Amino acid sequence: MKRPTQPTEPTVVRRIFEAWSIEIPASFDELFAAEDGYWHAYDPHRSVSVTSLLIADDQGPVPESRVIDAFGPKEAGLLHGQPVHELPAGIRGWATIASAPQPARASLALSGMLFSDGRVLLATITSDDLDWARATWLSIRSHRVPATGPH
Repeated sequence: MKRPTQPTEPTVVRRIFEAWSIEIPASFDELFAAEDGYWHAYDPHRSVSVTSLLIADDQGPVPESRVIDAFGPKEAGLLHGQPVHELPAGIRGWATIASAPQPARASLALSGMLFSDGRVLLATITSDDLDWARATWLSIRSHRVPATGPH
């Protein structure tokens, strides 16, 4: 038996930072604080917040393996919540699902970190619909660019 398909809302891919993009509903409002490296998109019931960091030392961009060692969930103090085992294609990182701190747009938050050479993306997706939150998390893409310029 064929299941009825649910209508999907129109989406857009946002290249929010030089090295990172994400797919969000086209209806979301957005704000970008370039000086803080912070981007936020939202509607009345869901939100996506991301921050991009450059990580370098005297030799240049810190290799991904060293960045992961420094910012794993244990090191970041973020072991609470249910682990998310799925990661965006080709990207290393970690995430958890937990109750969203209130006042938030929703009761649940998927929060995690993604890594590449010299770069870290911190992402928090709030929604009562975990399927949507996971799909949004999995839509994140890393774009290979030198880790010397914008995030």
